[in-house]
Amino acid sequence: MGLQLIFAVEADPKCKSDWIYIKDTIEQFYRYERTQVKFSPVYMGGKGNYEKKQKEISKLISQYSAGSKRNQSRVIYCFDCDDYDSRSADLKFLDKAQRYCKERNADFVWFCKDIEQVYTGNSVDKGRKKNEAVSFKVKKKIGELRAEKLTHVEYRNGVSNIMTVLDQYLERK
Repeated sequence: MGLQLIFAVEADPKCKSDWIYIKDTIEQFYRYERTQVKFSPVYMGGKGNYEKKQKEISKLISQYSAGSKRNQSRVIYCFDCDDYDSRSADLKFLDKAQRYCKERNADFVWFCKDIEQVYTGNSVDKGRKKNEAVSFKVKKKIGELRAEKLTHVEYRNGVSNIMTVLDQYLERK
């Protein structure tokens, strides 16, 4: 039986910055059988586009299950929290996105306040996101990150729940 983890990320398909951080997290903290686990990023091109990507996600699930009826897919939506603590609209968005995930039996991953702040300690201007992510990868900065920063269950600046979610599917090193 194979497992496909589909990551719906906010980044656009040209930038791909979010996927760089997530893939580094998987490679740093988890072991998995490469022939049994497939990672499929879906680029939403903005956090509000998650509902528009359902068709693309369904296609990935269908293609993967066509390989073997025993293949399973899990969808993981990844969102930045933005100003959840000072803007009610951001908190309402997160609540709506979390409900959407629950209704579809998908997982909900969050990064406070954004993915760059979690991984680099700083927010990054939109035009520099890709360069910052590539630099993070090239300099192997993931090795400096402690797993505790990625295993939170409540929103707090500079942390995420990504490993709490990934622990359901992958074995830690």
